[in-house]
Amino acid sequence: MAHTSLEVVEKRLASVQCAICKTNTFGVDRRTLQPDGECRAVCLKCRYNFPVYTDMEFYLRTQPDVPYRLKEISCPSCQHRGVSLDFRITMSVREAIYFVTCSACKTQFPERSSLEAFE
Repeated sequence: MAHTSLEVVEKRLASVQCAICKTNTFGVDRRTLQPDGECRAVCLKCRYNFPVYTDMEFYLRTQPDVPYRLKEISCPSCQHRGVSLDFRITMSVREAIYFVTCSACKTQFPERSSLEAFE
C-alpha cells in the first residue's frame, strides 16, 4: 500500500473545516515530512497546524478494530458499505478524520472517526 501523495492530501483536505477558523484552505508543510509518511498540515488562514498520517498499512496492522469499522462506512454517493482508508488526520484533540474511498464507486470522502475520541 503506497503512501498518498502530499498533493492529493492537500486537495482532499479542502473537504473538511479548520478546527479553529472553520475555513477549508490547507497546505502541507513539506519540511515536517517524516520517513513514515507523517507530516503536518496548516490552515492557510489562521495557521493552525495538525498531524497528517499517510502510512495506513502500519496503522491498520496495529489497530485491529479499524478494518471492521471501514467495512461499515456507507458511501454518501452510492450508499454501498465498505471503504478503503487513504490517510487520516487528527484535526483536534476530539476530532480524528479518516479520508476514505468507496470500494464500489470510488467516491472519495472524509469520515469522522468514532474510534479515536480522546475525551
